[in-house]
Amino acid sequence: MGVAKDYLSRMRKFQKAARLYLFYSFASGLAMGILRLLFNFYILSIGYDSSFMGLLVSIPPFVITFLAIPAGMLSHRFGLRATLITGAVLMVGSILGLSFSTAVVTLILFSLTRGLSRTLLSVSNAPFLAENSQSAERTHLFSVQFATRMAAMFIGLSLAGALPTIVSWFGPFGPEDAAAYRGALWVCTAVYAVAVIPLIRLPRLQPQQEGPQPRPKLEEMFHNPKQLLRLFLPQVIIGFGAGVLVPFLNVYFRQRFGLSDITIGFLFAFQSVLMALATLAGPIVAHWFRRVRAVALMQLFSIPFLILLGYAPWVTASAIGFFVRASLMNMGNPLYTAFAMDAVGKPQRSTSAALMQMSWQGTRFLGSLASGPLQAGPGFSAIFPITIACYLLATSLIYTFFVRGKSRDAETA
Repeated sequence: MGVAKDYLSRMRKFQKAARLYLFYSFASGLAMGILRLLFNFYILSIGYDSSFMGLLVSIPPFVITFLAIPAGMLSHRFGLRATLITGAVLMVGSILGLSFSTAVVTLILFSLTRGLSRTLLSVSNAPFLAENSQSAERTHLFSVQFATRMAAMFIGLSLAGALPTIVSWFGPFGPEDAAAYRGALWVCTAVYAVAVIPLIRLPRLQPQQEGPQPRPKLEEMFHNPKQLLRLFLPQVIIGFGAGVLVPFLNVYFRQRFGLSDITIGFLFAFQSVLMALATLAGPIVAHWFRRVRAVALMQLFSIPFLILLGYAPWVTASAIGFFVRASLMNMGNPLYTAFAMDAVGKPQRSTSAALMQMSWQGTRFLGSLASGPLQAGPGFSAIFPITIACYLLATSLIYTFFVRGKSRDAETA
């Protein structure tokens, strides 16, 4: 009871801007749940193969890799509120554009736009939460925000599995036709448009002083490069391991077990609920073990369940691995992000967030790009060992840098 009261007490301290951002996280998570399940199926339904699907999935991480630092500088100069609104509006336009696209050129163009949107949103997310919280409730805010998004994705994924069928009721086409998936993407677009409203209502003046700021100096942005390298090298490795597998798990379940869209949607939706609950428990686990030690333990314990996901001969066992692996890995994400924001100075937060996205998304892009040919060739049997090896290596680096060495960063974790 004492732990629960402390948790609720810290949540009550959330500032108005943080609460509005939680509303945005819910609405955008709902839209992303729909997109996450149906985008790959839409691309396959309009006649493209898994290699081109892998290319399109890899484009947003590619854009983030090369534009994260410039986007971080723009966020610092023009303010987090303006950057978030711009990114959200671009996301609405990109999803709508993708839903109308069948040609290679337009699909790539709107995937690039989606990548730009994700860049602006991702480099602003962590600094915004850090700037609108005190250290006492920061870890809880990061965890609640992530859990809110996962809970919303549960609803979106639950809806997404049935959306193409519902859309097919209104036209002369089946639930697996391109027109059905296109209509579902229109629903996704409308939901994300609603998510823009809380961002517009954000106060114009944030603690960091919203509005044009002096151009940040590179020497300030990259102060203490050794610390930055230690923080983000594990993310580089995890990004590749995740990119080669995670965006295509819906395809994996369809190919391996012959599951329907509705069943896959239920699996992804239930996974999101478990991830949300696990994330809410993250600050409690961090209190027991310290943040970075908790992250290392969660990632290590997720690996047996990753093996179960990839090699269990029964769909029930594979689904258990799917649920638990995602819960453990994602429980640690907000803890590690909050730790990174605390480990750097305030002038470096935008740079730190940009580097986090570059390190994660850059290799995620390479992983997604490599995944298409691997799926078309040896299949997922060649993909799972890559992800397992990456997770093991990244976990060992986190342990070496911040736990075994008992560095100053680990002591403040």
